[in-house]
Amino acid sequence: MPTHKERILAAMRGEMVDVLPFVPRLDLWWLANLSRGTLPHEFEGMTPDEIARSRGWAVYHMVPNFADVSGPEDALHRALGLFNFKQSAYRFELGGGVEVEVASANGQHVVDYHTPLGTARTIGGLSEEMKRAGVSLGWVEEHLIKQPHDYEIAAYIFENIEVFPNYEGMAAYVDALGEDGVVAVGGPTLAASPVHQIQKELIDHTRFFYEYNDNPKCIQRLAESIEAYFEKVLAIVAESSAEVVLWGANYDDMLTYPPYFEKEILPWLRRVSEELGARGKIVATHTDGENLGLMDLIRDSGCHVAESLTPAPMTKVGIDEYYRRWRDKLTIMGGIPESVLLEETATDEDFEAYLDHLFASVAPGDRLILGTADSTPPDAVFSRLDRIAERVTAEGRLPLRAGARASRSRSGAVAAERPSPTRSFDDPTLRELQQALISGDEKSLEREVQTLLDRGLAARAILGQGMLPAMERLGQLFRDGEVFVPEVLLSARAMNAGLRLLEPGLSVDGAHGASQKVLIGTVAGDMHDIGKNLVAIMLQGVGFEVHDIGTNASPQEFVRQVERTRPDIVGISALLTTTMPMMHKTIEALEEAGLRADVQIIIGGAPINQKLADDIGADGYAEDAGAAVELVRTLVGSAA
Repeated sequence: MPTHKERILAAMRGEMVDVLPFVPRLDLWWLANLSRGTLPHEFEGMTPDEIARSRGWAVYHMVPNFADVSGPEDALHRALGLFNFKQSAYRFELGGGVEVEVASANGQHVVDYHTPLGTARTIGGLSEEMKRAGVSLGWVEEHLIKQPHDYEIAAYIFENIEVFPNYEGMAAYVDALGEDGVVAVGGPTLAASPVHQIQKELIDHTRFFYEYNDNPKCIQRLAESIEAYFEKVLAIVAESSAEVVLWGANYDDMLTYPPYFEKEILPWLRRVSEELGARGKIVATHTDGENLGLMDLIRDSGCHVAESLTPAPMTKVGIDEYYRRWRDKLTIMGGIPESVLLEETATDEDFEAYLDHLFASVAPGDRLILGTADSTPPDAVFSRLDRIAERVTAEGRLPLRAGARASRSRSGAVAAERPSPTRSFDDPTLRELQQALISGDEKSLEREVQTLLDRGLAARAILGQGMLPAMERLGQLFRDGEVFVPEVLLSARAMNAGLRLLEPGLSVDGAHGASQKVLIGTVAGDMHDIGKNLVAIMLQGVGFEVHDIGTNASPQEFVRQVERTRPDIVGISALLTTTMPMMHKTIEALEEAGLRADVQIIIGGAPINQKLADDIGADGYAEDAGAAVELVRTLVGSAA
């Protein structure tokens, strides 16, 4: 009988093995429950690997394992996307006379990078609250690049990074795991390419899209400097004894949208896969995001393994569709979405139905390694992991028998519900204005608005008959996958520029103050904001007055802001499975304050579904920004 390691490596190479490998990631579940003091009694004093071994499960270590560092200094430069790990094939040092000044308190690190070109600062860290939520990767509160000169400082830092082999440390780490599983040795960072590094780590996520459009030369020059670091790491990893290399992570067809992915990420994935593959190494890439628009690009990336794959119901693509479209080129690792392990989002019947569907959809079962994706959540029903293992034992001997069922992908249902645009561009007087808005051409829009005002057209007409219909049309294009996040952001910026010119006229006739209000925020313990920001921008674009209270907002903060702004709708966002309970606590706080009857509440975020919305008493759930806009309009219309 093959060992766990032999079985996993064979499956990664596309070979038919004897039985489906099952590799649940337990590190984040373990860290959160250890931090909370809620680790089950039977597992007290055990490591995640020891727990897996006690159950007979395989072990998988992906690098970077942010909870497993030799000391805090190894993750000090997290805001640059740089880590030193004992299991990596390399270690780095900042050279070129870069001096680092650190001020730390309560898990937060203020890091000043003093270079010959000037000083730039990052702020971030990992609090105890975040650890209890199952977070091991510290959050960045202030990114390195905030002004134009910071590009030069960042370039200097990366150009002068010194990289050294860590072959002995890596080999010792791999040897310690032995035949119980596989270690994926990491690349230079979580990013797949230098531009992806800038997007993920060095600039605020929303601001990146503006910079990518407005300052492409700055982005390109910095990417060329970061490329020197990538080249050094690739050369060292290529010469190492690593069997599996993890290169790139966290793609999403909304953020790493298809044209961007094809231009900025795909060439590096192909190059790395070709170079490392020629040396007999397996290249995995971390695919835990929304991949609907990236299916063909990831399939054709040259990578050997799509790691941490998270299918429907957490994303729009079902495991059956992934297996059908990727099996000829990619081994799928994952396939068990976090949401089916949680009581809040899946009943026991839902869980069993998902497993029924999975086993029926992945025949003959080669190129598949079952695992929790992205990881086992802190509040998982642990017995469900035991149940998966039981079913693998009973039903997982390969080859599986074909038993295809109807797809459980969410994408089809979403497409069927998409409404047609409610208005068209019939007025030739406003057509150029609307085209400028949809294309995000701020200067042209300002020129068109001023021209129309000079002709005597009322501000209310320019807004209501010109700009709002254009934003509705843009929203429809976004929902149809014909435009992407950058276009929405640029159009929203142009919209705001146009509103500044219209403001005096709107104030005179009162039109601008008549819109209905939406208050939106991300719950306490959760620092994710890009999805929330997009919802806010799209709601503003179609005429709502939006009050964004940011991230990490406590139930009490929601209450204070509802009392202050008196919104019609309250939008509550959470991206982490561990912060979902804060949604219910927020609704309870509004009830206790006597405010619940005055507002309608919608919720959203990657792990959220309709079951949770029903269970906690929300008025609606939206799976993406486009659906959120339609939901808000429906709720406002029904309350009118």
